[in-house]
Amino acid sequence: MGFIILSLWLWLLPATVLLSPLPDMEEEQEEPCRTYTHEALLYLDCAERGLTELPSGLDYNAQVLLLANNNFATFPEQLKNFHQVETLDLSGNRITGALPSYIVGWQRINTLNLSNNNYDSWLRIENTFNIQKLDLSKNKINRIDEDAFVRMSRLAYLDLSENRINNLPLGIFARATSLEVLSLSRNYFSEVPKFQSPSLRILRLSNCQITSIDKDSLSEMNSLLEINLSMNEIESIPDNLASNSLQELDFSYNEISMINDQTFSSLPHLAVLDLRGNEFREVWSSSYFASNPFLREVRVKGNRWSCEGFRVNLLLTYEFLTKEPAKVNDRGSLICYSPSNVTQLSWQQAYIRTWHADENTTSSYTLMAVLFGMVIGTLITSCVCRGIMALNPPPPRVTPETTALNGNATQRRAESVEIRVPLREELPPSYDEALLMPRLNASFHSLPDFVDEEDNNINNSNNNRRYRRSRSIGDLTETRPRVHDRREVSVRILMGYKLRNLTFAVLKAVKVGSNDRQT
Repeated sequence: MGFIILSLWLWLLPATVLLSPLPDMEEEQEEPCRTYTHEALLYLDCAERGLTELPSGLDYNAQVLLLANNNFATFPEQLKNFHQVETLDLSGNRITGALPSYIVGWQRINTLNLSNNNYDSWLRIENTFNIQKLDLSKNKINRIDEDAFVRMSRLAYLDLSENRINNLPLGIFARATSLEVLSLSRNYFSEVPKFQSPSLRILRLSNCQITSIDKDSLSEMNSLLEINLSMNEIESIPDNLASNSLQELDFSYNEISMINDQTFSSLPHLAVLDLRGNEFREVWSSSYFASNPFLREVRVKGNRWSCEGFRVNLLLTYEFLTKEPAKVNDRGSLICYSPSNVTQLSWQQAYIRTWHADENTTSSYTLMAVLFGMVIGTLITSCVCRGIMALNPPPPRVTPETTALNGNATQRRAESVEIRVPLREELPPSYDEALLMPRLNASFHSLPDFVDEEDNNINNSNNNRRYRRSRSIGDLTETRPRVHDRREVSVRILMGYKLRNLTFAVLKAVKVGSNDRQT
């Protein structure tokens, strides 16, 4: 049964093939070029067709010609029929010849892409071209004439990356007054060329095996805003690298390990600094950027920072880079890789962990510091006082003698009592000085007998006196009862008068002495 079905199928197969419609041969044949409009521009796309010559029947009003990745060895002859070309892409071919003269008539030409061809040199051009953007990257160029771009007065963008250039004339771009962007990446420069250019704004020299840069390398490029020196072999940045216009400086992925206060001091307009992937270990000081007031972004990722030892910069630089507006967008790049006790901690955390780890420890240290300071302060104060006393000895202590009121008995003052007011021997003391004088050691018992003669006259005989003369001040002011007291009233009055007169005499002498001292 199966054999019958197979035979029937083989018999019907040729008929099925014959009856099926034949495909349209014109549809199967792919057109070599296609035309379309994009953003108000007419495109002619002949890319990746393996062409060696342009086919006929093309729309010569095309404004964008895409002829990349074909087999053109020279500029196609049919290009002279186009007059509206703004962009010509001939990348990925095998072209080696100079620019044809008919391109001079293309007044609207803007971009010429000759990348990935077989150019090994770029010679002087005799004709004047209106090209604004020229791409010569991925060729084999190792020599360029000094006047190669003089005739391109409107040239603003030049790409010479991925060639074999190791040296260029320093004045090659001096007369290219419209050139703003120059890319020389992936060539073989050993140092940064000191180009002379009045208009260059962006210079790209990444991955060129550059090992050194001179402090004056950028001084002749008066309009330079950005330079890319990433992925080279630079080990140090010279002090006072000078440029009055540079705003963006890219030293990423080099071998730089150190900067200082003078490194960026001659870049007053520096705004963006890229130092990723270098060999930095020691955390920078914020003073390194004191001369860069417009600095707004710093990139530091990929450096293995060491946070060992006392580093105030851990805190100060961390705050400088992270304080709003933050100069470091990725705070995770500000982490420590050594020592082991702070690994993977931020600079701020490492500072706190190292020097403020425990409040109790901090308190004990503070207390010890205060006590130590008190001891030192006491010792210093004592030494100062002793020195002052040694330089200014006190006057010798004087112990004057005291005289009793009767003028007879004298007694030396106790040594413990100091004379508060010095007395002059030639003048009696003033009233104030008398008040400051010490108390008399002798009592009124030493007072002279005021009424010896008066008592004798009144009582007629000293032997018959029947009273006891008072020897204290109380007896002069108070009446004490006495036995057989026959004293007359006149005697008492006389004693009062004499005592009063004596008191007045003493006070008068004191007052006169005070007046004399004031005079």
